[in-house]
Amino acid sequence: MWWANANAGLWAVGNGLVSTTLVIYLALGLGASGTQVSFIVAAPRFAGLLRLSVPALIARLSHRKAICITAYLASSIVLCAVPWLAAPGRLQTAAGSIAALVVTWSAYHLLEYVGSVSLWSWLGDITPRRVRGRLLGQRERFLTLGVIGGLFASALLAILWQRVLPEAARWEPLAASSAAGALLMALAAVPLLAMPGVLHTPSARPRAPWRTLLGALAYPPYRRLISFACCFSMANGITAVAQSMYPLRVLGIEYAGIQTLQGAMRAGQSVIAPRMGRLVDRWGNRPVMTVAQLIVSTGPLFFLISTPDERWWIAGAYIAWIAYAGMNVGLDNIKLKLAPPDNNAPYLAVYYAVNDLVNGLTMIAGGVAYDRLQSGGRDALELYAWLFAIGWLARTLVVLMVARLMEPGATRLRDMAPGQRAEVAQGDDRR
Repeated sequence: MWWANANAGLWAVGNGLVSTTLVIYLALGLGASGTQVSFIVAAPRFAGLLRLSVPALIARLSHRKAICITAYLASSIVLCAVPWLAAPGRLQTAAGSIAALVVTWSAYHLLEYVGSVSLWSWLGDITPRRVRGRLLGQRERFLTLGVIGGLFASALLAILWQRVLPEAARWEPLAASSAAGALLMALAAVPLLAMPGVLHTPSARPRAPWRTLLGALAYPPYRRLISFACCFSMANGITAVAQSMYPLRVLGIEYAGIQTLQGAMRAGQSVIAPRMGRLVDRWGNRPVMTVAQLIVSTGPLFFLISTPDERWWIAGAYIAWIAYAGMNVGLDNIKLKLAPPDNNAPYLAVYYAVNDLVNGLTMIAGGVAYDRLQSGGRDALELYAWLFAIGWLARTLVVLMVARLMEPGATRLRDMAPGQRAEVAQGDDRR
């Protein structure tokens, strides 16, 4: 797990240097519309459907470790082409540059997805179930700390570039950040070489991978988890495009400002992530996820009350989203907990693919709705207000889906007697 965490930290620094925000700002610099931005954000989600074939690939090659490392290295190579192709004037038209951005961004994510299915099946064998929550909580800390470093490095690069080269185009420091991020993501594959391949565990070679994909949808606990993930993705996707465009187009917050807010959010997540892991091991995923989602759902309300005159109300959203640490640890844990430990890859592939499909469709619907409402003559602030209000309501209602999750062995603290609580705490310390 230490090698896995080193991989997470290096990869996260690279991810912070080449975040989705960076790509959106590149697209906005090319004059992209709301619908085009939604396609840029959503296209990788549709490419994610191809990861349904990853269990069959693992079954044929019988080596998750090699597949994982190869996929991550290849994704880094493709990532280098993103800013080069998207540079203004590189292609004959802005539409061509935007199309190239969509294709390369999707290809990069597809290769990342192949690596992620292999990696999570692999981690399922390495992490003991009874302490998996705290191990994943520690991994979440490495991920968030790494992203913080990448976000601040990217923002600092943009600021310094503008001061040293004031006549330079806005896209140039973003392209440099992307190249640096690709290099660090390639280096992140090195720690994976030191991890044991665990080739002889039952899950190392998926059985009946295509048939098991349907079995995952037929298994009631996993079907409920996928239903929740779909509702969660829809609630987030409704406002994804509006949240991406609002800071720059309405509030006038430049790239460095948004990166700083995201860095502060990640710092908070890194502080609470290990604690979330311990709570998940002690009480189960459901109660932790319920509280986290109630807090996360308030984020769009801060966008709603932010105006050009009082734009820093938006910081409240990033403070609320610190609670995403609880959701991230809970989801990472429960998707492994409900999947059969001896054949987990097909279940993980279905979880990711369906989740991404719904999220992508919702993002595009949100982008199209934004453009149509805007063309209808609505004032920009009124338009965004409607979208953010709907986003808050949808995210709050998702909490009801958390209550429906079937989680064997989950414990509710309120149902424990005082003596039981003390016993659980002592057992937690012994582990």
